[in-house]
Amino acid sequence: MTTQLSRRSALKLAGAGIGSVAVGATALRAGTNGVFRAGSGDPYDLWHDWAGMSGVDRVVGAGVLACNPHNTQPWRIAVSGGVIDVHSDPARRMPCNDASGREHFAGLGCAVENMAIAAGPAGFTPAVSLFPDGTGSDLVARIVLAPGGSSRDRELADAIPRRHTNRGPYTKAPVDVSRLPAGIDGADVRWVTDRDRLGDLYVEATEAIVADDEQSAEAFSWFRSDRGDVDEHRDGLTLDGQGLGGLTLFAAKMLPAQSRADGDAFWVKATREVHTATAAAYGVITVDDVTDRAAQVTGGRLLARMHLAATALGLGFHHMNQITERIDRDRATGGPDTFSGRWGAILGRPASTGLVSFRIGHPERTAGLSPRRRLADVTTG
Repeated sequence: MTTQLSRRSALKLAGAGIGSVAVGATALRAGTNGVFRAGSGDPYDLWHDWAGMSGVDRVVGAGVLACNPHNTQPWRIAVSGGVIDVHSDPARRMPCNDASGREHFAGLGCAVENMAIAAGPAGFTPAVSLFPDGTGSDLVARIVLAPGGSSRDRELADAIPRRHTNRGPYTKAPVDVSRLPAGIDGADVRWVTDRDRLGDLYVEATEAIVADDEQSAEAFSWFRSDRGDVDEHRDGLTLDGQGLGGLTLFAAKMLPAQSRADGDAFWVKATREVHTATAAAYGVITVDDVTDRAAQVTGGRLLARMHLAATALGLGFHHMNQITERIDRDRATGGPDTFSGRWGAILGRPASTGLVSFRIGHPERTAGLSPRRRLADVTTG
């Protein structure tokens, strides 16, 4: 007898932490859906090739490998000799899930910081200026590379090709947050002590996002459900990046792609039963004003540094911005603001200072690689 299993069922099992599923004739999808090529092939080559790169290409490559919300890869990069201009790509904005643009510009800040970190060990001294043409310009940052490197950030630079978002379960082992960066000029990290209350708020915000048809549809449009989508787009979220157990991931890839409703249900379940249930600690990047473009980029620079430092320590790191996405969405639509008050109470400071947030812990599983666009596709000059 052949046992039939929908991808929805596989993902439900994954959300409950069950990694063994039965599969039948749907195994025919394995070859075409990348079951045996996870993390390999052209969309992943930069992760494997970066360590062997040198010069300006190595610095730019570090920027393309930077963490960024939803893996939208929001950058366009112009290179002229030792000058790197990092531009915002407005086509990669998510106006429903990121109404204020905070995640978009924080992601650009992540790219800037990755390049600044990589520059020293690559033999350069970087000078970074934000919005040299003003905050109304798409030119977010200019990085001028002068000869003369430094080994100061070598440990963080070495972590660049190993840094991945880990959405899987974490162990119960505590995390010594004192070993992580406390902040940079213009941005700080605030560690949340009331984890239960924050976890409940994350779940509630996730439920609100999936109940909002426009937010749900926009988020789902960035999910690459099979290898063909990955090869075509080279961005977005993938099954490999969901933190599934090996057999569950194998089954999910062989089965027909889940619907948006199924994906939303899985996300809520995973948020409740994996992400918030196993977080060892929550951190929030805080700035003076989350609507200020320069502050958004600066906060992103700290976010990148935090993620690389966590990677160097062997910690899992997972960006979780559902609460702030709902705050911005309610403000943009004129709906009731149901999250700012509680967000501010958890932070112990105004909600307008909490830019982006994350969970960390000791991961039970190795994080999957995310696809990346080619340098030639994002750079000019």
